[in-house]
Amino acid sequence: MVQHIDAGRAISIRAIEAAMADHKTLLIISQRDKDIDEPGSGDLYTVGTACNILRMRKNPDGTLQMLVSAIARVKVRRYIEGPYLQAETEPYEVLSGDRTELEALGRELNSKFEALISGGKFMAPEVVQFIQNLEDPAQVADYIAFNMDFKLEDKQAVLEAGTLTERIRKVLVLLDTENELMNVQRRIQQQVKEEIDRNQRDYYLREQMKVIQKELSGGEEGEEDEVEELRAKLEALGLSEDVKREVDREMNRLARMHPDSAEAAVIRTYLTTISELPWNTRTDDQLDIAQASDILDEDHFGLERVKDRVLEFLAVRKLRKERAERGEIDPSEVNKGPILVFTGPPGVGKTSIAQSIAKALGRKYVRVALGGARDESDIRGHRRTYIGAMPGRVIQGLRSAGTKNPVFLLDEVDKLGSSYQGDPSSALLEVLDPAQNAHFQDHYLGVPFDLSEVMFIATANYPEQIPGPLLDRMEVIEFTSYIEQEKAEIAKRYLLPRQIEQNGLKPNQISLTDAALEKLISHYTREAGVRNLERQLGTVVRKVARRIAGGEIKRAKVTDKELERYLGIARYTPEHEAREDMVGVSTGMFYTPVGGDILFVETSVMPGKGLVLTGQLGDVMKESARAALSYAKRNSARFHIAQERFDESEIHVHVPAGAIPKEGPSAGVTMATSLVSALSGIPARRDVAMTGEITLTGRVLPIGGLKEKVLGARRAGIKHIVLPKANEGDLRDIPAHLRTAMTFHPCENLDQVLDVALVGGLAALEGRSGKSGKRTRKTERSASA
Repeated sequence: MVQHIDAGRAISIRAIEAAMADHKTLLIISQRDKDIDEPGSGDLYTVGTACNILRMRKNPDGTLQMLVSAIARVKVRRYIEGPYLQAETEPYEVLSGDRTELEALGRELNSKFEALISGGKFMAPEVVQFIQNLEDPAQVADYIAFNMDFKLEDKQAVLEAGTLTERIRKVLVLLDTENELMNVQRRIQQQVKEEIDRNQRDYYLREQMKVIQKELSGGEEGEEDEVEELRAKLEALGLSEDVKREVDREMNRLARMHPDSAEAAVIRTYLTTISELPWNTRTDDQLDIAQASDILDEDHFGLERVKDRVLEFLAVRKLRKERAERGEIDPSEVNKGPILVFTGPPGVGKTSIAQSIAKALGRKYVRVALGGARDESDIRGHRRTYIGAMPGRVIQGLRSAGTKNPVFLLDEVDKLGSSYQGDPSSALLEVLDPAQNAHFQDHYLGVPFDLSEVMFIATANYPEQIPGPLLDRMEVIEFTSYIEQEKAEIAKRYLLPRQIEQNGLKPNQISLTDAALEKLISHYTREAGVRNLERQLGTVVRKVARRIAGGEIKRAKVTDKELERYLGIARYTPEHEAREDMVGVSTGMFYTPVGGDILFVETSVMPGKGLVLTGQLGDVMKESARAALSYAKRNSARFHIAQERFDESEIHVHVPAGAIPKEGPSAGVTMATSLVSALSGIPARRDVAMTGEITLTGRVLPIGGLKEKVLGARRAGIKHIVLPKANEGDLRDIPAHLRTAMTFHPCENLDQVLDVALVGGLAALEGRSGKSGKRTRKTERSASA
């Protein structure tokens, strides 16, 4: 071939000038990487073309133009570097191959080339004519490879082919590849054209529909504008393919309907609901642990274990987010975590601490009250076939929040009911399961909505009333009752200032002394939380406000002696320890959702037969009394109790406050102490309160609610507490100042209980130390130790 070549690099110009001065022969060879400006010998291929320089011309800018004539393929033995590159070469032998095969390949080559040209591949007509007139298949292959826009590597492979048949085969492969690319390109162009035609058709049809609807509606354009506005809002949401397909289907139906039809109103409401949901709107989490701790401490007093668990939850979320930003975990794993359920009595701050979590995270807060919900559609929504259908409470809450990652409080989840309309707790299983809620499908929407980024928090008063499968998906965080000191602090910091502001007073116009607060808490409220305490404070503030508004006083300082003037006589009188040690009277402790207190178990032995139990005792308490009597009979010889006392006596066990039903196994040790005291004639100590379940063999088993029971006993003036050995770890929940002020006696059996609870201890009972009144202190242990 004869070809024009331009040269601009200094090393190439020096080589050309040296060739012109000598034998006018050049080696034309390709670079492996065309972007290298100063290639060395390692950057060049080893097979190239030897050429004679026919003509050369220097341009004004210093570059050269030359006309060269190719002589033959050559192979480089070695490169010689200097001012310009030189090479030692040898002829590159190319074998001809089988002639018949060569002729067949030549025909196939011509056929594919003509098919490519007829299929639309552009090439200059004179070049096409020249190639078609060639008879040598090897020349046809060379000219096709030269004139087609193949890659440099492919052209070099054709140049380096060892035989003519191999060269032609390589060109055939390149032609096939080019032909396939052209077919794909034509198919894509056809698809694009069809899509454009379809969009234009749809546009024309919609415009025609608009005109028709405008004529039918008397020329009004408001409805038309509303539909277009709704379409634009839906397009801007960035919906997934599945959702967009459903929305487009409904949108097209709406466009074809008369705007005043009933079904059009249903579809319009549905599409409006879709457009108002936060499909891709979210708030950024503020995962500052120190700031979150400050917010929780500012909003709530006490609840240390709850705050610690919340901060742990936020810390895990923060670390996951940092790992996701570094690419170590998938971003979808950041929001995965346990569903928290806050359990505890009313008024202890379950709902308000969820608000503080939202505030600490910088998220929106949504609360849904589930108390009394009896219909599955409350959670999943109604199907659109029903009149008045609407989404479930979960989707409605997200729509009101405006983001897809709010803090979502499911309040009173233990109050869910069930009816013939379905079980809402079963519908919650999908909502609260991190493995499923990424594709939650509301019946009204009919398309999946991602709930995986929502932080769900549930509250309940009684966790045992939550269905098992639902509770299994949640982590229980227990809120315990407030002690009196905590209630007093909450009243000072939060409740009283809020009531002063709500009732129109200034902070300097009213104050309550500490003694007044303590009396108000102990004598006018009986609750685990602080709701009733706030109501009583509100009553005091309003009565003071009335006196100030009437001009009677300018400001008031309420003392404990003046409380009766504002609130009337005390509603509750807490139990106090007995005045003296008495035979047959022991002190127990009980727990209720509004706190703990003490109770007395009285046993009287009189002529007659049998065991009499009074005081509205439940079945479990009756069984505890029978177990205590069996223990006393079994140990009668050791305790020096005559058998006749059991056979010829009526043993009457009574628990005062007979109008109040009582139940539970924890009064077992109290009943056993009362029975043994009455039968042996040894008084029970008045300063000892006890709790624990018993067995026939005298073992003491663990119980619950120890913190509340101890707080109630402390309020009654008790200084010694008998508790099961297995509950010793629960003492950590009791405030430190109470642990140092009281003495705790962990016991494993009734012998240890009686040694503490009876005057003179076990030695007096067994008759080894007479009535000296001395007691053993082996089992006594102060919590402070």
